[in-house]
Amino acid sequence: MTEKIRIACATDDGKDLTSEHFGSARIYMMYEVDPQTGTITFIERIENTSEEEKEHGDPNKARSVSEIIKGSHVLLCRAMGKNLTRMQRNYCPVISGETDIEKALELLAEKLDILSLEIEKEMGTDRNIIRI
Repeated sequence: MTEKIRIACATDDGKDLTSEHFGSARIYMMYEVDPQTGTITFIERIENTSEEEKEHGDPNKARSVSEIIKGSHVLLCRAMGKNLTRMQRNYCPVISGETDIEKALELLAEKLDILSLEIEKEMGTDRNIIRI
């Protein structure tokens, strides 16, 4: 099992998950969850400086966002776009019905067993979308 699970939360204001696709968020709030205790810790705020898409689902956009959130295991958002198929080879996507980041993280902490199984999959293997 992964020592700590690093989660990139897509947001525009630092408090609520953006209603836009993951890659369109202005900010990524980075958290870690300890799978042994369920403790959630804020790590850092990262500005989304990824390049603009030339077309919807641009693979260069996916690469650019991946570079920004390097080291993450989980993408927490309300919506994913066409690049989901590229991103889920390296990250576990979590789609939340809850907009508040802290509440969404608490809901996700209740599914750590499922999340851990997805994260442990071999790199390049599609991870299942988890819905909370």
